[in-house]
Amino acid sequence: MEEEITKKILEEAPVEKIYDDGLSPAMKEIGKALGNTVKAGRFLLAPVEYVAAYRSRWERYLKNIAEKVEEKNLIKGHPQIVVPVLEGLALSYENTLLCDMFVNLLANSVDKTKQGLVHPAFPKIIQQLSHDEAVILYFLKKKQLYKLRQQSEFDHNKHLFFNKKIIKNEFPIDKLQFPENFFIYMDHLYSLNIAGVWQNGNQEIISSDDGKTQVGVFINSDIKVTSFGKLFINSCVPESYKI
Repeated sequence: MEEEITKKILEEAPVEKIYDDGLSPAMKEIGKALGNTVKAGRFLLAPVEYVAAYRSRWERYLKNIAEKVEEKNLIKGHPQIVVPVLEGLALSYENTLLCDMFVNLLANSVDKTKQGLVHPAFPKIIQQLSHDEAVILYFLKKKQLYKLRQQSEFDHNKHLFFNKKIIKNEFPIDKLQFPENFFIYMDHLYSLNIAGVWQNGNQEIISSDDGKTQVGVFINSDIKVTSFGKLFINSCVPESYKI
């Protein structure tokens, strides 16, 4: 089964062609590992040497993919997906959430029943994610909307809002390695058109005790994924992972 999957992954991106394209040394190393993982010589144009560590890792990836894709559903892997995913795997730590995202995407790329889930932008998006951002997407797959309530004070004379603070955040930021960076992570995910924080409804005015002066506002927002983000997490983010 692993050999058949390897064939489908490499049919449109043979190892020698990858070398000809002058990709990174990391890509060349995983290419060497692939060359020695495949037993059937017809899958490659010529034999290549391998680095044992990469071969061992790649065999485990193949086994994982074999468990995800039924043999009858195997199709050719498109090089726009396969090549950058292999490069990403070569540079990722094994048994991490980001590694699992690459493997899921690779499995979907050779599964004819999942072709609607893959997009050529996905490998590069995974490569840009931090561990905490991957964790955020994992929880957004579990629950695609979290409520956020913030309060900001208002200086009536200067017409200036200040001292913004969180009143309630449904998202489990305690699961992050650096929870203080949560909004920075959300800004980055927004720049990738994956997820973001959007205000929900109008701000609620907070008035002084006499009701004559505005002293602040409550801001209600939604932490959620975009339409493109839903496609991304369905294709890449695993259903379960021990955080």
